[in-house]
Amino acid sequence: MIRPLTSADIPQIPRLLATEQGPHVEPSPHLRAVIENLMPQLFLDTPHADPEMPGLVSVGDDGRLTGMIGRITRRMEFRGQPIRAAVACELFVDPAHRSQMLGVKLLKKMMAGPQDLLFSDIANESSRKIWMGLGGAIASWYGLTWVKVLQPAQFGLSMLRNRRFGKLISGGRPLAALADRVLRQSCGRLTQLGPELPLDSERLTPELFLAHFKKFSAEDELRPVYDRETVDWIWSRLDFMYTGGPSEKRLVRSPTGEPLGWYVYQMTDTRIVRVSQIVALPKTIGPVLDHLLHESARQGAVAVSGRVIPRFLQAFTDRLCIIRPRSSHTLIHARDPQLLEAFATGSAFLSLFESEGPLQLWINSPLAVERQRNERAASKFTSANEITVEPKRVAVVEHAARALQR
Repeated sequence: MIRPLTSADIPQIPRLLATEQGPHVEPSPHLRAVIENLMPQLFLDTPHADPEMPGLVSVGDDGRLTGMIGRITRRMEFRGQPIRAAVACELFVDPAHRSQMLGVKLLKKMMAGPQDLLFSDIANESSRKIWMGLGGAIASWYGLTWVKVLQPAQFGLSMLRNRRFGKLISGGRPLAALADRVLRQSCGRLTQLGPELPLDSERLTPELFLAHFKKFSAEDELRPVYDRETVDWIWSRLDFMYTGGPSEKRLVRSPTGEPLGWYVYQMTDTRIVRVSQIVALPKTIGPVLDHLLHESARQGAVAVSGRVIPRFLQAFTDRLCIIRPRSSHTLIHARDPQLLEAFATGSAFLSLFESEGPLQLWINSPLAVERQRNERAASKFTSANEITVEPKRVAVVEHAARALQR
């Protein structure tokens, strides 16, 4: 039986996920902590949650969960008209029940839901095959990444670190730094940055974000709709995306004070700047991108990377960025062919804010669990001292926003 996901299912989900290691394996304390602390606020208590579009679970005859798929509703508009959109994520089936094609059945039922647009942004090859077989499509433009290499040898070393070559890395850093100095002299064009313009920048606040987002996304046929609750909810999770420093949000202005755009990024512990969102107009993307690259270089980054924005592709190639496919797929499903066409022509606005980036459970989960526990402790302290009385969801979001500002 397939039915909606409810809060009563949360205690069973750690056991379901632990079946990947064996039918009788008990879930670890960390797995339980991740599910109990993070999952309810992703699938059950999100901004603008739609009761008609819940996550789904499959249940065996004995009442135990045999599979699940999460669905997170998002507000979007297409050609100025509101549509119902949702992100499909965390599809999982007990290995003992995979012969029943439960994964296919769960996804098929979700696709038949009332949403106008369903998408999945971090899909593996198996998910892609199921999705395409059920009538979905792949958004090829949105599966591309741009990379600007600033320190080639050190960037290569950081890639080895991601593959757990620890001893080789610790002894190779001085040599890599020396190699980069040589490379800058012999083939510096590959890492060369454009002229640094006399631009101003300031911290991007939620108020500035909301005041200017519509202007910067005006040329996109399909775009998200933001309000303060949604911005706080997403921004409170940005620091969980990568292992490294806190996220940085910078609004770039012209010398006369005109907003040109912004970028949001995080420096990982391998000194790679991961850009979760860059926003600009066609005439201002160049200065905004240059400001990001110069700022990253000043902070000692070895490379800068982000999702390709189709209408800004020329700006990335002009700066000799490497364009390559991501390791995961962006999948879409819509009954309206015009919605699909927006992705095919690159006129859909899609950053990591809209996709599964800050919504994932597993990226930097120890930090995420610790942050959530601190938020709860702060919330209980506030309630006990009768300083304020706030709805539960708003209190969690605001405590997270305060923690990020400290």
